[in-house]
Amino acid sequence: MRRKKVRDDRALSRRDFARVAALAAAAGPVAFTKSPNTQSQNQPATNDAPINAILNKYGSRLSEEEKTDIKRLVAQMQKTGDALRSFPLDNADEPATVFRVYRSHPKSGISGSDK
Repeated sequence: MRRKKVRDDRALSRRDFARVAALAAAAGPVAFTKSPNTQSQNQPATNDAPINAILNKYGSRLSEEEKTDIKRLVAQMQKTGDALRSFPLDNADEPATVFRVYRSHPKSGISGSDK
């Protein structure tokens, strides 16, 4: 006998997840791009889209203090992102550190007892 699967209304199906992920991927770069004509270099860049997205989703559950804290954190992340974007990098620039595998006993022709 085959059991019917009971779907929880709060659960997100794979199809719904794929739809939301595709929309976010398509709308993400558009929502966060800056137009050079709308902001000058002297004005701080403020982007209300992340704040509005968070408040639309969780606003009814957040207190005024938490909403203020979210605005502060998003502004702090924006400053950090601006600082990272302002650093000039070329495509050929390599990382400052090189990954090296740690080996407790390097491979050599000498056995452990001959050390």
